[in-house]
Amino acid sequence: MTESKSAVTPPVGQAVNDIVKRVSETRFTLQTEDCEDGRAAHSALFAELNDYVLPRINRTRTPFLIAVGGSTGAGKSTLVNSLVGRAVSPAGVRRPTTGNPIVIHNPADAKHFEPEHYLPDLPRSTDPGSTTPGVVLIADDSVEAGTAILDCPDIDSISESNRALARRTLLSADLWLFVTTANRYADAAPWALLKTAAVRSTSVAIVLDRVPPEANREVRHHLSSLLAEAGLENSPIFSVAELELEDGLLPHSAIYPIRSWISQVGSEGASLERIRARTLTGAVSALPGKVNALADFAQSQEQAHSELAASLDRCFSAADSVLAEVFSDGRVLHGEVNARWQDFVGTGQLFRGLEPTMARMRDRISSAVTGKHDAATPLHIAILRSAAVSLREQAIAVVDEVNGQWRNTAAGAALIEEQAELRHVGRGLEDSVKAAVSGWSDEVNALVRDIGQGRKSKARILSFGVSGVCAVIEYAAFWDPRYASDAEPAARHGAGVALNLAETIFGEAEAAELIGSIRQRFLTAAAGIVGGCRTPFDNALRLSAVPARQSGALRSSGERLEVAL
Repeated sequence: MTESKSAVTPPVGQAVNDIVKRVSETRFTLQTEDCEDGRAAHSALFAELNDYVLPRINRTRTPFLIAVGGSTGAGKSTLVNSLVGRAVSPAGVRRPTTGNPIVIHNPADAKHFEPEHYLPDLPRSTDPGSTTPGVVLIADDSVEAGTAILDCPDIDSISESNRALARRTLLSADLWLFVTTANRYADAAPWALLKTAAVRSTSVAIVLDRVPPEANREVRHHLSSLLAEAGLENSPIFSVAELELEDGLLPHSAIYPIRSWISQVGSEGASLERIRARTLTGAVSALPGKVNALADFAQSQEQAHSELAASLDRCFSAADSVLAEVFSDGRVLHGEVNARWQDFVGTGQLFRGLEPTMARMRDRISSAVTGKHDAATPLHIAILRSAAVSLREQAIAVVDEVNGQWRNTAAGAALIEEQAELRHVGRGLEDSVKAAVSGWSDEVNALVRDIGQGRKSKARILSFGVSGVCAVIEYAAFWDPRYASDAEPAARHGAGVALNLAETIFGEAEAAELIGSIRQRFLTAAAGIVGGCRTPFDNALRLSAVPARQSGALRSSGERLEVAL
């Protein structure tokens, strides 16, 4: 076979190489509703580019590949064996008989089928009966140098991997020898592939196997009309009658027309190169459409990832806003905290107005924390416990909210099913909450002690006791009139008392500044705890991230090829 130049121009070759780069960079990381179709389209296009297009663009000489394909039991392997003149491919009643592509080539062409040149991801074997996935290579002197015959897996195999490999092997070839039978030539599976061949201008010859003599004319006529409808009206049809095999091979007379035609194609350089160029040109011309279809699937991935990220941001942004309300509207002060507060300040007498002066209240609190009855410590513990419970609830609530929103999408639901850490808060939440609340309480204590070093507030703090002052400040910190318009009267009154006590101790301005400071410190700590709950979701998004603008890059590469064509 004479060497030839590439059938495409340098600009087309450059555009195709760009498509290869963009396709190789495309990722389908999310389980969207169309991801399986997208992955199949990506795999098929990637294989076609690397198995067929690139070798013929970037290398000056490759063997002319004739793929023998067809349905299960159509007689492909028997035909291949008969063409070669010996049993090189398993044939029999077991289905599927051919699980791996078998390449029968002239020994001189062996280098062209090494892994770096042909179906590079599949291992090599010389055993046609091997059940290990791979390419079976058989060197045979009877095959014309520069030509190779590919025995493909069944296109309608019960094995999905066999079907995909059959399509891939067919699309790696320059010419198809498509085998069907008189009673199965109109099946849907063959025609889906034959229409693909028509779109990419692949040359196809049809072998009509096991044709009863009396039905030959009618079947050929109908098959010819179907080929014309599919855009393959120029495809030759070879009929093979149902004959007794001779040593497992078809009689010489039955396959002579096919063998002669293959020999003629292989020996006539101009004819062979014309077929090769037409198939390559057709395959390249079909690439922009395939790239655009892949871009649609890739865009679906981008949109799904963007929607999950936006949903996550919305949930945690809303959670941050809720924190300010939850820890400022007095709800932390309900229940046990309110009961302990009443015990701390003698609420029963206070509400009746019998002891309205701050001096008498101060004396009671001072005696409580320094004398017989310590009411400050139970109040302090109740406040911290209530704050911790509310903080834990907010963390659980935001994780549940993200779960609910993500489960409404196919991609999000799949991530949650795959990653158990997304379904609930982490095991360390309880300890983290306790540490945050305890740390905040320590900060309050340190601030009060620091202020107590000054002359202005030292006496007052000592008269109330540091523990009592801290309890008052902590109580007041969980109340902000801006968020507490619907608060219960008891909580509103208790907060007013706490504020008055704080002002008595520190002065109005300094009390407001101190309460605002420790409230903000708690909100910052709470935001850190709640924000930490998004880490597993961020990690899931990071691991499933798709390349930026992968769909746009694909479309641009397809447009570049269209311009070059």
